[in-house]
This record gives sequence, structure tokens and C-alpha cells, in this order.
Amino acid sequence: MKTFYIIVLILLINFGAKLSFSQVLFDENFNYPAGDSIGAHGWNWNTGTTNTILVTSPGLSYSGYPLSGIGNSCRLRNNGNDAYKGFTADSIGAIYFSFMVKVDSAKSAGDYFAALIPPTSTTLYTARFYAKDSLGGLAFGLSKSTAAAGGIFYTGGNYTLGTTYVVVIKYIFNTGSTTDDVMNVYIFSSGLPASEPGAPTIGPVTGTANEGALGRIALRQGSAANAPSLTIDGLRISKTWSNIVSVRNVNSTAQGFVLSQNFPNPFNPNTNINFSIPKNGFVNLTVYNSIGEEVGNLINENLNSGSYDYNFNGSSLNSGVYFYRLTFSAKDGDVSTETKKLILLK
Repeated sequence: MKTFYIIVLILLINFGAKLSFSQVLFDENFNYPAGDSIGAHGWNWNTGTTNTILVTSPGLSYSGYPLSGIGNSCRLRNNGNDAYKGFTADSIGAIYFSFMVKVDSAKSAGDYFAALIPPTSTTLYTARFYAKDSLGGLAFGLSKSTAAAGGIFYTGGNYTLGTTYVVVIKYIFNTGSTTDDVMNVYIFSSGLPASEPGAPTIGPVTGTANEGALGRIALRQGSAANAPSLTIDGLRISKTWSNIVSVRNVNSTAQGFVLSQNFPNPFNPNTNINFSIPKNGFVNLTVYNSIGEEVGNLINENLNSGSYDYNFNGSSLNSGVYFYRLTFSAKDGDVSTETKKLILLK
């Protein structure tokens, strides 16, 4: 038995990085100095020459959202240049585009301020997310493309200026057609459900836009006549709902580097993985199968010191023995790692 574990651990080291499937495709916390142009940090300018998008302080916070309170944020004004940044392109299954947003002012005509585009395009905007004034209240909207190519679908004006919301846009890729991809949006003012809600806030939304792989996030400032002014933060592209809600800070203090045994174990299909880190630093939590193949990159981001709980969903995996490995790289250069076994029984 000891020989088996030694072989597995060797395989984890040798093959884990090669055979990867990441559930998180992109994170942006604007963890840069306030006042910097986002163009200095990997964002590319698209249209317009005025009102460069700047990093602003502080960042947005939302209890239960894994990117809450990390770094700063950025400010989108109601006119100016647009920017985009690439993520790992995807065209299979679904992707979830989540972010925190706080709208300060909006126009009655409304306009979109965030969207997704293909990995080589700067014009084919889809999953367009809007904000507008609605009789003094705030309404959010979603469209697949232009109003003429499928329509813009708004909520009622039951949202509030100056409040931080978490928005999750689910984009579902459907093969066999160039016009059948579907989108839903979920908007939250407090809390985040552990499972994807059965009914979206808006959706399903379709349209006649051209389709294919998506690989860029666009931030758009629009025109002074239509566009909102807002703060946006904590952008994430992920493959599963669990990556939006699963990393929870349960305590701001920790005694040291600790990886606990998952509970329950055996499990089907959910189990909790608890860990602690003594300092701020970069955390990677990865699941491997028994031959060392990476089957889930669960966490791959900077976290503050403290204790955390991750709810792992194994519904896409077969029954069997798996291993989860936590690697922590502190900002002072210290590196810690630990591996434990978990068992999925369906």
C-alpha cells in the first residue's frame, strides 16, 4: 500500500501540470496601484480615446463571493474608450461570467457595459449586460447581440443605485448551429446559493448573432447619453457554478498551513475541503485521479490569510479514489504543499 501511494505522488508531480483541465479560466481583481490605467496591466484598448479606464480604490466587497475584497476595482464612466482582456478560449458546454458591480448613475435609454467576444474579435459582442434608469430605480438587462438581432431583456426597476450586486451570466454553447447558443443571468444582492438556481433572473435569451469560441472580456464605457457610471470588480470566467460560490473565508485568522480531510468521505457528489493559510499568498487546490491526471483545478488565486471552506462537486467524475493537493506560495517566498485522498462513491 505504501508503494501505491508513493507511485501516485510521483505521478502527481510528473503529470499533473501536463494533463490539466482548469475550471477557472480567468480572474481579474484589479490588484494594481490605484490610478494606474488598466492598459498597463494586460488590458487592450479597443475604441475611443478619452476617459482611460483607471484602477480605483477600494475594491468591492460581497460576502460569500470568492473574489470579494481582493485588490482594488475599476471605474467605468458614461463615455470613453473601451478595453478587452483575453481568457482561456472555450466553446464547449457552458461558461459562467461573474463579477461585482455598483452602479452610481444610469440613463433612461440604457447601455451595456460588459460583454464577451471571440478570442480574435473586437466587434462581435455577445452576452451584453446593461444598466438603465427605470422611473428612478435601477434595471439590469441582457442581450445576445443588438436589439435588432434578438432583443434586450430588462428586469424591473427594483435594484438600487450605490448597492453592490453579484452578477452571473451563464453562456451555453450548443453545437450544430451558428445561432442557437443560450444565455441566462442571475443577479444577487445578498448571499450566493450553493447550487445554480432553477430560474434565472433573466433568460433564457437567444438571438441571431454569429457564434463560436469565446475568449475575451470587454469593458465598455458607451456614450454620455446612454451609458451608466459604475464600479466593477472581481471578474471571473469559470466552467462550473461551484467555482463562483465554493471558496468561502470562514475565519480571518489561522494557526498555520493546514489541509483537513474532506468531509464527508466517501461522498456523492459534494464534499467540503477545509484549509488554512497563515499569510497572504497564492493558493492552488487541484484534484487528481489515481494515475496522476489532473481532473479539476479548483482554486488558483491569491487569498488572504485565514481559514477557508471549498465545496467540491464531483458529479462529472466517475466513482473512484482521487487525491487533492493544496499548494501555498507566500509572498515572502515560503512554499507549503500537502496531499490527501478522497473517495467518490456513486
